Amino acid sequence: MLEKQESYSKIEVLESGHIQLRKTTTVLDDGAVLSQSHHRSVVTPLDDISHLPDNVQAVCNAYWTDELIANFQSQQNELEN
Repeated sequence: MLEKQESYSKIEVLESGHIQLRKTTTVLDDGAVLSQSHHRSVVTPLDDISHLPDNVQAVCNAYWTDELIANFQSQQNELEN
C-alpha cells in the first residue's frame, strides 16, 4: 500500500527574525521508503502562519516576541522608503 507522509524535519531560527523550514515528503510502499524529497520555505514575523502545523507555530510564537516583531517591522519600513 502506498503512503505519503509530510513533516517539517528542520526548523532554523535566524537572528534576523526569519525562520527557515524544511518540509520532507516521503513516499512509502508497505513501510519501505520509495522516495524522499525536501522543500524549503521561509517565514517572517509579518507572515500568517496559521496554515502551519502546531509545532512550527509554537517555535515561531516563542521566538517572535513583541520587541522582535517591532524591530522587524521597522527594518521593513526602512527598506521600503
